[in-house]
Amino acid sequence: MLNSTISIESLQNPRIKSLVKLRKSSERRTQKKTLIEGCREVERALEGDHPIDEFYICHKLLNPKSLSLISTYANKNEISVYNCTESVFKKITYRETSDGIIARAPLIHCKLTEISLSKCPLVLIAEGIEKPGNLGTLIRTADASGVHAVILINSKTDLSNPNVIRASMGSLFLLPIIECTTDECFSWLEKNDIRAIGLTPEAKQLYTKNDYTLPTALMVGSEDQGITAGSKRLLTEKVFIPMKGYNDSLNVSSAAAIVLYESIRQRESS
Repeated sequence: MLNSTISIESLQNPRIKSLVKLRKSSERRTQKKTLIEGCREVERALEGDHPIDEFYICHKLLNPKSLSLISTYANKNEISVYNCTESVFKKITYRETSDGIIARAPLIHCKLTEISLSKCPLVLIAEGIEKPGNLGTLIRTADASGVHAVILINSKTDLSNPNVIRASMGSLFLLPIIECTTDECFSWLEKNDIRAIGLTPEAKQLYTKNDYTLPTALMVGSEDQGITAGSKRLLTEKVFIPMKGYNDSLNVSSAAAIVLYESIRQRESS
C-alpha cells in the first residue's frame, strides 16, 4: 500500500489547472511534460523505465492490481501520489471512460546515437504523419513486428500527445522513437549500412519481391502526400502494395503492417 497520498478535492487546485493545460501541444513543450493516462500505458512506461514525476489517481476507478503496482513504484522512488475525487479526476482525464490513473512525466526524447542495433536491424521511418491515431498505431505496429527503432521525420503531430500514447497502447515507451531531420536520418542510415526502402504507389517493384533479410529501414509517408520528393531521391529502393479494389491507397499504418510482416516472414524463413 501507499505510504501516503495527498487528497485533492477542489477543481481550482493549481496542480489540476496545470495538468489540464497539458492537453495543448504548446503547453507540453513549455512545461516539457506530458500526461500518461491508463493502467496499461502507465505500466508500459514503468516497464520501459520512463521517468514519472507524479501519479494522480481516483480510488473509486482504480483497480487493485494497478494500485499495488504504482504503490510499489511510488514508495521505492519517493514519488508523490495525489488521490482525486471523481469530479476532479474527470476534469484532467481526456478519455470518456477512465480506469483511474494518470501520470505526469517528462517528454519522450531519444537520439539516433542511443539506438542499439542488432546485426540485421529493421527500422521504420515515418515522414510527415499528421494524425495522432495513425502515429500511435504505427508505433504499436512497429513494436508488434519486432522493429528495432522508429524514426520520425517532419512529424506534424506531437509524439507526446496523449492520443499518440493511447493509440500506441504504451508501445512508444518500449522501443526507441527518434525525431530528426531528413539529412540526419539518411546520414545515420548510410553510416550503419542500412538500406532505405520506400513504400510508394508509383514504385515498379512489388513489396514481396524485395529482400528484407538485409539491414532495412522501411519508409512510409504522410496520409495525403506520401513520401516527399526529397526523401524519394535518397531511397535505396521503392516498393508498392497492389490495390485490387476501388480505392487507390491504404491507411498508412495498415500499409506499414503489411510490409513489416513480410519482413518477418522472410527473416524467419531464412
